[in-house]
Amino acid sequence: MGFSPPQQPDIQLDMLLMEDAVHPSEIAFRATYERGYRTWSALWDRAVADNTSNLPHECVNDVYLALPNHPYFPGSLTLDKSFSNTVTASGKTTWTTTQGLCDLLPFQEDVVFQVASNSATTIVFVSDSHPGIGAADYLNTKSNHVPVLTLAWAYILSARWAELIPGAHGPTYNNTDQLNGGSTSRGPEGNDAPIVVDVGDVDGDAARWWTAVLSTGAGWTASIRNNKGFPLYAPWAVRIQPHPTFLISANTRPPSRTTDFRPASFSTALHYLSEYCALHDVADQSQAALAAALLIPVAKLDGRSIKLPIPRLQPKSPNRQQRKQATSAWGGELRQLDRLLTLSCNSRAMKSLLNSVFFDPDVDCNVCGAWLQGSFAFLDSDKASDPHLRLRTLISRDPALGFLWLGAFITGADARCLREARAGWWKVDLSAAAWTGTHVSFIQGFVAKAASVPQQISRADECRLMYLSHERDHAIPPLFPFAPFGCTALEDTDLDVRRHVLCSASHGLVYGGFTWNCDSDGSLDEKGNEVLPATLRHKAGDSAQWNSAAVIYDDVDMEDDVSEMITRNVFTWLRGCDGFPVAEREIRKHEWIEDLESDDDSPIEGDVRPTAGGNIGGWLLGLSAKKAYSL
Repeated sequence: MGFSPPQQPDIQLDMLLMEDAVHPSEIAFRATYERGYRTWSALWDRAVADNTSNLPHECVNDVYLALPNHPYFPGSLTLDKSFSNTVTASGKTTWTTTQGLCDLLPFQEDVVFQVASNSATTIVFVSDSHPGIGAADYLNTKSNHVPVLTLAWAYILSARWAELIPGAHGPTYNNTDQLNGGSTSRGPEGNDAPIVVDVGDVDGDAARWWTAVLSTGAGWTASIRNNKGFPLYAPWAVRIQPHPTFLISANTRPPSRTTDFRPASFSTALHYLSEYCALHDVADQSQAALAAALLIPVAKLDGRSIKLPIPRLQPKSPNRQQRKQATSAWGGELRQLDRLLTLSCNSRAMKSLLNSVFFDPDVDCNVCGAWLQGSFAFLDSDKASDPHLRLRTLISRDPALGFLWLGAFITGADARCLREARAGWWKVDLSAAAWTGTHVSFIQGFVAKAASVPQQISRADECRLMYLSHERDHAIPPLFPFAPFGCTALEDTDLDVRRHVLCSASHGLVYGGFTWNCDSDGSLDEKGNEVLPATLRHKAGDSAQWNSAAVIYDDVDMEDDVSEMITRNVFTWLRGCDGFPVAEREIRKHEWIEDLESDDDSPIEGDVRPTAGGNIGGWLLGLSAKKAYSL
């Protein structure tokens, strides 16, 4: 994937930094803790220095050109409608494994997208001082249209979804009341101090659309039926909680009695939004709202509502008389919006990308807990309490993912992501990583060509070659991103590993393209979405600044349950099939490793739960036979 080969570790240095066969020494632990603390301290200082720039422009404007490798839904997509609670689409990512003469074959990985669900996401409006509101009010302007615009984008994405997904039905309005002519204010009945939303001089269809978008409950529905005929809803379907309610203020022409009020199509709804942005001069806020709408499926995945601040709007726009000419609320190519829409249907991948900012390729599994402790010791400190600067800090770690973090802060997804990151409990998605150029796991690195110690291979490279060989027991990548520590004697490795270590070719995971499962001929390689060179971005964090920050050690915990969990899992993946070689006896007997089949591979805190059950060690171990020389 365009990533340079890693350097082999210094074995003698590793021994000095180990307390025993698995535990790091206190010196190594504290050094890794400091690395985490000072990395985020340096990023925070950078965010403070850049705090004068326009955040939404930085975060979202690049989205028009971002994700060039990301697939988008084709018209002849095959759908699986057999589930009661979801409809899925799928395809296969192709990975090449070798550069040069070698018999190591490419392989494919199945990727599943959830394109419908059985419920809508609840939207709750709260005071902008509510503790659940992070950076939703990041603009520091007198008016905040982002909540209104987010709901508009939810409809627009759903309307586009209906054009792309076979068998999907475009949005229909659930409020059948019709607008009166003339100067109109319209909203749900029984309003108590409603919020007035000025949509300007528009026709009745536009006013009706805004009424549907902002209605209490579900003002509109976009759906598809499963195999049993039950309706399932677009990923951005929302249900607005009452209080407050919205009142649409519009200067409309009276409709004729024969007018057929049709729900707005994708292009029509986008036009209505564009006019609103021109009326209120809120194009930047609309871009931020798009980022928020893309994160709606993540809230559905997490099983939570989205808290948005009560909008601060002027009853009448000062631009009514001198309004700007409307330009499209989406300034990029339509296929680019389709790529974002498709990414949004892969909510687990979005969470993987968000949490990837806490991955450091130079941190091994047995000290990753120290790295995370140090990282969050800074992020939890009083110095880092400002949510706006916290957002900038997270963005500065990997600016290409800035629009996702912006959407996460607006919708509240950041809290769950940070909780999972603190516990080290996030999953790797290699396809999404390739499509976005994101470094998410040690497994993406190329295998080193020359070992620093003869007849040995780093365990990280051993894992890479085992995954690239793609035998049955290693056909899925390691669950977590941090590499195993240390080295293995070549004589103790798998036969495939030994063979390819001696091979003249270069070995590494390289993205080779994506193929949709389609109805037409069974598959479809995307047209107009050519495979571009996928280069992994390095994470930001200026090492030259690390020593300038005073580290607070109050949160150091040498017990380190996070490193224990991840170390156990990566060694389960590495040794679960063939067992441990005799040379690794002390590792196998270590308290972190010895009970591989226990149910203790559970998340560290809170409601973070694995999706495949807690006994990951036992699941991976299976019933495989072990090598004669293994323990």
